[in-house]
Amino acid sequence: MNPKKVNAPSLKLVITTLLLIFLVITSLALIKDRLYTTTRYLRTGLRQQTECNTPDGDKRHLIRNLEPLLSKEPLEIWEGLGKEEKTIKYLPSMIDLSRKKGRFIYIDLGAREYDSSIGSWFMKQYPKQNKKFEIYAVEADKAFHKQYESRKGITLLPFAAWIKNETVVFGSKPIVVKDKVWRMRPFGRIEGQKAQDDELAAVTKIEAFDFVDWLEKMVGPDDFVVVKMDVEGTEIVLIDELVRRGAICLIDELFMECHFDRYVKCCSGERINRFNYSYNQCYSLFDDLRNMGCVVHQWW
Repeated sequence: MNPKKVNAPSLKLVITTLLLIFLVITSLALIKDRLYTTTRYLRTGLRQQTECNTPDGDKRHLIRNLEPLLSKEPLEIWEGLGKEEKTIKYLPSMIDLSRKKGRFIYIDLGAREYDSSIGSWFMKQYPKQNKKFEIYAVEADKAFHKQYESRKGITLLPFAAWIKNETVVFGSKPIVVKDKVWRMRPFGRIEGQKAQDDELAAVTKIEAFDFVDWLEKMVGPDDFVVVKMDVEGTEIVLIDELVRRGAICLIDELFMECHFDRYVKCCSGERINRFNYSYNQCYSLFDDLRNMGCVVHQWW
C-alpha cells in the first residue's frame, strides 16, 4: 500500500503563510523597537545635551549639598512650606556671588501680590550677599497690577508666562469631587479653548508672552538669575521648553511648585482633578532637573 501523497499546493500555501507570519512579527518587533528607541532618545538625548555647568566645572558637588527632595507625597496641603522651610539650602550659602561678573536678577513667575513671595520671602529671606537684584514680577491677573505701580525697583510684566506670544484662555477650572463643585474666579493658569466653552469654568482671555525667548534675550551666562515659578500647572510645559531650547541653564537657582492632583479634606481618599499630574511625576521632574545640573527646590 502506497503512502498517501501530500498535496503540493497545500504544502506550498502553508509555507507561504508561515513565511508571511514571520515577516509580520519581525516587522512589528522592529517598529516597536524603533518607537522605543526614538522615545528614549528624545527623553534622555535631550538631557544629555543639556547639562548645566558652572565656569568652574559641573554642579554635581552643589546639587549633592542641596536639601533632599521629598520622595513621599505630603498628605497635608503645606501652604507656604517652600518659603518657610528652614532646611532649604540656598545657592548663595555655597558660593561667593562676588565672583559673578554680570547682573543679579530675580524673576517671579506668578508673582500675585507683592507680599506673596517678593516682599515676604525674596526681600527678607533670600541670602543676597548685599547684591542689588533687578526684580521682575510676572503676573497676568489684573487684580494685582495696581500695587506694583508704587514699588520702586520692580518691573511688572503684566502677561502670562508661556512658550509663545499669543492670546490665551486664562482662568481656573472648577474643582469637582463627587457631588461637590468649587468654582474659582478667573486667575491662575492657562486653560485650553475647551475651558472657555465649559460653563463651569471661570476664564478670561489675556496676553501671554514667550518666556523662554524673553529670558534668552534678557540674561546672559555671566548673570546670576533666580526664578520662582508658581504658574498653576503651566510649569510642565515651560520646563520642557526651557530644556528643549537649552535656556534652563541660564537659571542659576529655581524655586518651582509642581502642581499635582492632591487629596482633598472634604472627601476621604478623593483627589482634585485640575492638573492630571501625580506627585510621583513631580518628583521625577525635580530629580531629572537636578541630574542635569539644575539647582532646583520644591516650592509649595
